Amino acid sequence: MTCFSLRELIVEGRLGGAAVGMGRDDVRQRLGAPDDWGVEETVERASIWRYGNFELHFGEDGRCWMIFNDYAQYGLNAGPGRTLELWLFADGPDDSVVSARLRADGLSVDEGIERDMRRLRVGAAKLFFEHNHLAVLVVTG
Repeated sequence: MTCFSLRELIVEGRLGGAAVGMGRDDVRQRLGAPDDWGVEETVERASIWRYGNFELHFGEDGRCWMIFNDYAQYGLNAGPGRTLELWLFADGPDDSVVSARLRADGLSVDEGIERDMRRLRVGAAKLFFEHNHLAVLVVTG
């Protein structure tokens, strides 16, 4: 069973072994077929693959350029046949607690405002908070 670890996603930029820069075949090998896909008619050409409510976005070159989730405020979901390790988000902490916990883990955190939301940047991950709670998670290369 594949596990989606938020720590692995935020710190290492990997979702269940898939990462930004991988082609569709490599992603499928690690995560299996997507639960759903968006925009194009066929999964082979789709620019968005969904696993639960996590999205992998592909460019015209067929490589993943972003891992995205904007459902955090409604509950993160890895989808059928996968588990989700919430790490420090298990108890739904606010942005100041998340920032402190990331720093306590020895991670470098850049804080700012972006998209009219508070943003914490950790490596290639951006965590956006709305009303002090995680709203959007973005990982790019």
